Amino acid sequence: MGRKQLIAIGKAALLVVIAVALQVLVVSRVSVLGVTADLFLIFTVVVAISLGSMHGAVFGFLAGVVADIAFVETLGLRSLIYVLSGYFVGMIVRRFGTVNLWGVFLIAGGASFVAQFLYGLAQYAMGPQAGFFTIVGTQILPETVLDALVTMPVYLLLVRLRVIPAPRVDTGTAGSGAR
Repeated sequence: MGRKQLIAIGKAALLVVIAVALQVLVVSRVSVLGVTADLFLIFTVVVAISLGSMHGAVFGFLAGVVADIAFVETLGLRSLIYVLSGYFVGMIVRRFGTVNLWGVFLIAGGASFVAQFLYGLAQYAMGPQAGFFTIVGTQILPETVLDALVTMPVYLLLVRLRVIPAPRVDTGTAGSGAR
């Protein structure tokens, strides 16, 4: 195993530790409109945007296992959702090439909506506590907006601290409309 791979693994482990500490100690205690941000999903999206689908999927799996253990929930449900989120976000970014801050916002919002929808659907299937559309309106939509808004400064901070690589800038076709 090379030095670069060890550094990448160390950065990923550090991100998981930071996500656990912040989610459990700080973020879970602060609610906006009755929901809290999901830092595990946010970090999975940020890793997938920066490093690609495979890294996003692996990070999503690790973050999902840690999230299930931290929240004492069904082991594997969040892992599956975060693996899918990391993989598909990486594929979307690869398909469209570069991403700007609005792209990060839209991708994070879409990933959060799909992840929360799948999680809510699984929770509803296990035993409904409320109507599914009530869950969508009161929990999924506000958390989607909150996760998308929190992802942008997290992404900028991690790029600025060089924890994740800066996005590629394609200056050859910028503004020309040609492909």
